[in-house]
Amino acid sequence: MCNQKYQKVDHLCNRLILPNCPSYNRDRQIYNHSIQKYPTGIVYCKSATDVAQAINFANQHQLTVRVRSGGHNYTGSCIGNNVLVIDTSHLKSKKISKISNTVRIGSGVNNKELYAFLGKYGYPFPSGTCPTVGAVGLTQGGGWGHSARMFGLACDSLLEVEIVDANGQLLVVNETCHPDLFWAIRGGGGGNFGVVISLCYRLPPKLFRVTYVDIRYSQVKESEAHCFFETWQKWLKQEDERFTPNSRIFNSAQEGMGIYLRGFYYGTPDEAQASLQPFLAVADAEATFEAVTFLEATKIDASFYPSSEQFRFAGRFAYGNFTSNQIENILQLVKNRAKGGTFASVALYALGGKVRDIASHKTAFFYRNAGYIIGIETIWEHPAAKQENINWIFKRSQYLQSITAGSYINFPYLPTDHYMKAYYGCNAFRLMHVKKRYDPNNLFCFEQGIPPSCC
Repeated sequence: MCNQKYQKVDHLCNRLILPNCPSYNRDRQIYNHSIQKYPTGIVYCKSATDVAQAINFANQHQLTVRVRSGGHNYTGSCIGNNVLVIDTSHLKSKKISKISNTVRIGSGVNNKELYAFLGKYGYPFPSGTCPTVGAVGLTQGGGWGHSARMFGLACDSLLEVEIVDANGQLLVVNETCHPDLFWAIRGGGGGNFGVVISLCYRLPPKLFRVTYVDIRYSQVKESEAHCFFETWQKWLKQEDERFTPNSRIFNSAQEGMGIYLRGFYYGTPDEAQASLQPFLAVADAEATFEAVTFLEATKIDASFYPSSEQFRFAGRFAYGNFTSNQIENILQLVKNRAKGGTFASVALYALGGKVRDIASHKTAFFYRNAGYIIGIETIWEHPAAKQENINWIFKRSQYLQSITAGSYINFPYLPTDHYMKAYYGCNAFRLMHVKKRYDPNNLFCFEQGIPPSCC
């Protein structure tokens, strides 16, 4: 062992990383490199038994636990200072049942691995866009992706979960076994209730092709960006469930002001072009409508993501249409980048369609009737620019918060006011009841975590 204090912990699992281990700095690093946290130890678990032993060890030594799979939590809640990190990224099992039309995966499976596995059998799946995001964290927060309007959120396909609770007990959780916990896992956010071991999902129908849509506008004028935003709002009302786009109105150090709109269209290129014609009329657009397999579409999406970033992001839910003045104010937020910032944007993620088919109280994901998610982000390269960028987004997030109605837990932002209400709306009180039942001593504790309180 690397640390004298914990030299008799071989029972934890095959690999325990402590601060004076050679790989410690590499192992503690998460996707957002602006987050630098120093845990007491990182336990890489390969089974439910490993996880239970790690939890028991944490209880014995009064250590707070953080849970990590993909390491993509925007605020670094999957890691922390002076905590024990239970890492499930080695739980990579994947199995399809043709009889029940389901797939069961280990909690270490990421989007890229899930799509590649299902793609061999011809299945699409409503998971996320970034290839290295863990499916388990994405699902527990609801799970937006380019198939959300077509098939719902990732959590809407979830049928069963295996989870190790705060007492080190393995629970099988579904609609009939621990139904309150099953409700909470579907939108309550990752790392609050225990360590997920596996997830079982209902599979959508097989399909042969989708159309990958990529529309780009370069060197846009303010009037064109304004027109695009209005077109976005009008198009969403058409309720074309076959397309769940995301978009950025951005200010880049390399490209200046620009816009892109991307996603999977569940139809032919001609159908996609007809549906999205209003966007093609906004300005001089470079547009491609490419018929590809679903797996190929996910690979195109993945190609846009770097291996790591330094960033801050504040995401909110938008209801109804913003007025012309509000749109103008939103666009002004990114007219000037932060000092040292290389990229700033207003981000848009479409909702509607099948997301609205489930009532807000049926799962912990509350904001089902929102029109879309809107966010603001800043990215920088040099660590010295961190505080300037943090100050930049804080000032601008205040305006965004004033015109929206809640925050997406998978896009957490620490300065969010009244965070329980912001993330969970009217479901917050019930979530605290579930937390108190399954983790009364708050073993799984982090900033903006669900408290075990009914107050």
